[in-house]
Amino acid sequence: MDTKYWNIDRLGRLYKDWDPKVLKELETKIAKSHWRPGYHITTKTGLLNDPNGFSYFNNQWHLFYQAFPYGAVHGLKSWQHMVSDDLVHWKFIDKPMVPDLYSDRNGCYSGSAINVDGKLFLMYTGNTFEGEEMARHPYQLGAWMDDNNNISKLDHPLIESEPAGVTGHFRDPQVIKHGDYYYAFLGAQTVDNAGEILTYRTKDIENGWKLYKKLDLGTDNLGYMAECPNVGFIDGKVVVIFCPQGADKHEFHYDNVHPNAYIVADDLDFEEMKLINPSEMKQLDEGFDYYATQVLNAPDGRLLSVGWIGLPDTEYLSDQEGWEGELSMVRELHIENGDLTQRPVQEFKQLIEEDEASDTDLQKHIEAAPFDEHFNLNLESEDSYLRLSYDESDQEWTLKRKNVGQEVSIRTFKGEASSVDFYLDNTVFEIYILGGKITMTGQFFHDGNEVRVNSENMSVKQNKMSNM
Repeated sequence: MDTKYWNIDRLGRLYKDWDPKVLKELETKIAKSHWRPGYHITTKTGLLNDPNGFSYFNNQWHLFYQAFPYGAVHGLKSWQHMVSDDLVHWKFIDKPMVPDLYSDRNGCYSGSAINVDGKLFLMYTGNTFEGEEMARHPYQLGAWMDDNNNISKLDHPLIESEPAGVTGHFRDPQVIKHGDYYYAFLGAQTVDNAGEILTYRTKDIENGWKLYKKLDLGTDNLGYMAECPNVGFIDGKVVVIFCPQGADKHEFHYDNVHPNAYIVADDLDFEEMKLINPSEMKQLDEGFDYYATQVLNAPDGRLLSVGWIGLPDTEYLSDQEGWEGELSMVRELHIENGDLTQRPVQEFKQLIEEDEASDTDLQKHIEAAPFDEHFNLNLESEDSYLRLSYDESDQEWTLKRKNVGQEVSIRTFKGEASSVDFYLDNTVFEIYILGGKITMTGQFFHDGNEVRVNSENMSVKQNKMSNM
C-alpha cells in the first residue's frame, strides 16, 4: 500500500466527499486488466472482502460483500449488494449500505441477514474509533430492506458496546431463529487476548438483545480473536465455521496468515449453548487464499456457503491495478462420515460448455482421474504455474504456486488418492478432491496470454466455461 497516498484522510473519507472522477479513472484503468475473472463475483473497483448478508428474500438470492470502491486497500467499508435468480448469475444493485451514522462512521463491518415477516433484516457491526487514543468502539446495528432493495437503518443500536471483559474486537453477528428467540453469534476477543464466540438473544429482533452465553466449542484454541462465526445445520448435524486468528499451530496446523476452520457436532444445546460431541477443529480449505466464509441455511433445505478469495493483511498483484478480491462459487455443504464436504452448487453445471478448452481459454473446468499411485496435474504459463501432485507412499498432496514475478508457495496435506475437480477462472482457482472433503482455493496470477494444462499418470478432460 502506498502509505503516502493512503493517509488517514483518504482511508476514512466519507463516500459523498470523494470526487466522482476517482471511480471513473479506476474503471478505465481496470478495464485494461488481463487478470479479471469471468464467473466469480469481483469488485468493479477497489477492494472486496468478507461476504455478508447471504440470504433468500423476495424470490431472489441476495449477497452483500465488504467493499471499499476507491482503491485496493482496507478503507471505509460499505456493503455492496448483489442479487441472483440461480446462485450463478449475479447482478449489482446500485443501492449499497454505506456508513452514514455516528455508530458506523468508521465502517459498516460484517454481518448477516434473516427473513422476518416478509422483510429482510440486516444485522451488522458498526465500526467507530473514539477519544484521543482512537479506541475501537463496536456497535451492533440493525436495518430493514424492503421489496425494492431499499435499506432503512434503525435509529438505535441493537447492542451498544462490547460486554465486560471483552475488547473492542467484538463483531460479525450471525443472526438465526430458534424456538421463540433470535440468536446472534459474535466473534470476540477477551481482555486477556483470547478468542471466543459469544451469543446474544432476544424475542424482539429490534430490541432487547441481551448477552446470553459463550458458545462452548469443545476447544479453547481460538487464538487471540475468533471472527466471522457461522452456525449451519445439515444432515442431522451442526457445523460451526469461524476464523480463529492466532490459533496455536501445534494443536491446529495451518499455513496462511489466518485460518478458516470448522467443527462438526451431533447437535447444539441452545440452553447450555454447547456443542454435543464436537469433532476436532479442522481446516475449511487447504489453499492459499480463503477466508471469512458465510453460510446460509437456505429455505430449500440446503446448507450453502460462500467465502472471500483473499486474506487479511495480504497484498495481491491486482492491487497495482486498483482492485482486489473475489468471492467463491456458492458451495453446497454436507456432513459425510463426520467430515464436512463442499461442492459447487449444481446450478454451476450450466456454465460448463461442451467444447474442449484450449490453452488460450482462461475460463475452464478440468476433470482429472489418476491411474497410478503417483500423479500430478500442472497448469503453466511463462513465469507462473500451479502444480498439484500426490505421493501414495506418504498419502500426501502437495500444491505449489508460483505467481508471476513472485516466489513459490507450497501447501501440503494428508489424504487419500482421488480424482480432481478443478475450476479455473483466469486468476482464480477452486479445486475439489475426495468428493469435496478437501478443497483448495486461491489466486493464480499468470502472464495473461495462455494457461497450458498437462499431467502425469492422469487422464484429463478440460471444457470451456461461460462467464456469469
